[in-house]
Amino acid sequence: MTPIESRERTCILQAMVSMAASDGEVDAREVATIRKLFIQITGEAVSADEITRAPSGYRARGLTFAGKLARERHRLSREVRETILRGAYMVLLADGRVGARARNRLIEFVHALNISEIHRGVIFEDVERTLH
Repeated sequence: MTPIESRERTCILQAMVSMAASDGEVDAREVATIRKLFIQITGEAVSADEITRAPSGYRARGLTFAGKLARERHRLSREVRETILRGAYMVLLADGRVGARARNRLIEFVHALNISEIHRGVIFEDVERTLH
């Protein structure tokens, strides 16, 4: 991935944290997973403290993360929108428990980012190949 701006980095991180939080609080194991995956997809390190603080940026405005994505998507390049979805999906799969709430949240991200079903499928297949 090309170097990312601060706003883009924040969106990628928040998507990953939001996905991890779909089944409750983000635990230490999920923080470690996010740290590992964040480096893998962005090439940048992220601290545990950044992960813990990530949701405050959209919750303070009374938004869901999908709501924030919908408002921000016109400012995000296609590559960044794909990376946001890729990161969220990687976190979902890394957990090993794919519940209905997490799947619904992921679909909300797809719609908020205005990604077509065909394009979504390509991204998800690529993630699955990468992880296996």
